[in-house]
Amino acid sequence: MGLDGLLDIGKSALSVAQQALTVTGHNVANVNTPGYSRQEAVLTERSPINGGPGQGGTGVQVTQIRRIVDNFINRELTSSHEVLGELSITRDQLFQIQNIFSDSNNQGIGAQLNEFFKSLQDVAASPSDVTPRSVLLAKSALLTNSITQVAGELAARRTSVNDQVKQTISEINSLTAQVADLNNKIVSAEITGQNANDVRDQRDQAINELAKRIDISVLAGANGALSVFVGRGQVVVENNVSRNLVAVESLDNGGLVNVQYDTGSTRSSDITSLISGGRIGGLLAVRDTIIPGLQTSFD
Repeated sequence: MGLDGLLDIGKSALSVAQQALTVTGHNVANVNTPGYSRQEAVLTERSPINGGPGQGGTGVQVTQIRRIVDNFINRELTSSHEVLGELSITRDQLFQIQNIFSDSNNQGIGAQLNEFFKSLQDVAASPSDVTPRSVLLAKSALLTNSITQVAGELAARRTSVNDQVKQTISEINSLTAQVADLNNKIVSAEITGQNANDVRDQRDQAINELAKRIDISVLAGANGALSVFVGRGQVVVENNVSRNLVAVESLDNGGLVNVQYDTGSTRSSDITSLISGGRIGGLLAVRDTIIPGLQTSFD
């Protein structure tokens, strides 16, 4: 180990410090970037050289740029996105349904029913008086019109929710295609020994956006790619390939769409009953359970 070796050790130290500062700068620059995971430079000793009285050190090196992530927390975060997507859309829809009835401002069906029965009592109390009869007829017409309007608005709300189901299916297909593309980029980069940290962040973000829309399960492969499943094991992403969900009108459900899985053959598989979470799960519950239940009670 001579003077050249000593200078080389100093050079390695400066080079590693520069790389570490670059990683720190990247972290600071992306502090507000959605889905970004902090990174760190992993330092190890360079290979020593043999000599007397023993091996001599040759400096330091950066062996990898590592993401600081907790896989358990990531899985829990994905699950929470499924619940968030379902509850958020259900809340929004229930608020809109509540506004149809207008009972919160004492101007809805309930208030009009009270006025109707009060008018009946007034007529019964004064059967020969024309004025209470006229009021009863007016209250009856108002109640009838309101009932007809609310029934129509409930049917229109169900159609609107059905349109949102179709839109959500399109969003799901776009996200699964994005995850498949990111899978391909990650595998291509890491097969050469690189760490695709930023692309992995983008993929995790896409997975969470997908979970907001439909309940999923995710399986990591040895090559770094993720497989994504919906329903009862229907794979929508495998390596760099994605499969679509399709909206198919159902004659058994009044022309509303069912969610079907494109098997790649001429016939798709209906998975509507297998969806239990995410935005589309909430929409299906509102469309097929909550609104029909309200319509039955209202009738």
